[in-house]
Amino acid sequence: MNHQKTRLVKTAILIILLSGAAGVSYGSGTHAGGHSKKASMSHWSAPPEAMKQINPVKTDSTSISAGKKLYSQLCADCHGQKAEGNGPSASSLSKKPTNLREMAGGHADGDFAWKIREGRGDMPAWGEELERTEVWHLVNYIQSLSSHH
Repeated sequence: MNHQKTRLVKTAILIILLSGAAGVSYGSGTHAGGHSKKASMSHWSAPPEAMKQINPVKTDSTSISAGKKLYSQLCADCHGQKAEGNGPSASSLSKKPTNLREMAGGHADGDFAWKIREGRGDMPAWGEELERTEVWHLVNYIQSLSSHH
């Protein structure tokens, strides 16, 4: 099965599973606020054990550059070139993509890595398509977008 078909099948299965569990939280739940002036903002969190994962990839210009390239290829269509949640496909999704600039620096590396691997709703699971190192490159790039960085 090619990459695009695999991604579509995974997304369809996930949507079916999630629609059958309406009202049931996926992962360990959600938390609100803390990332912007939007008090109503909430999003899902990785399980505690996933959040504790230590990033094995050194955060350096090589890793950030590799992550930026992957981000442009895989993530920018929904999250936007500047990671503000406003990519060209964002308006067609059931839920607005996350503004990753607001999340950067406010979440553990393991939280981002788990979300990239597992996906949820319109967010594809990249765990089978990406090497573990590639996931961590993406994490390093996203974290580099923090205004605290």
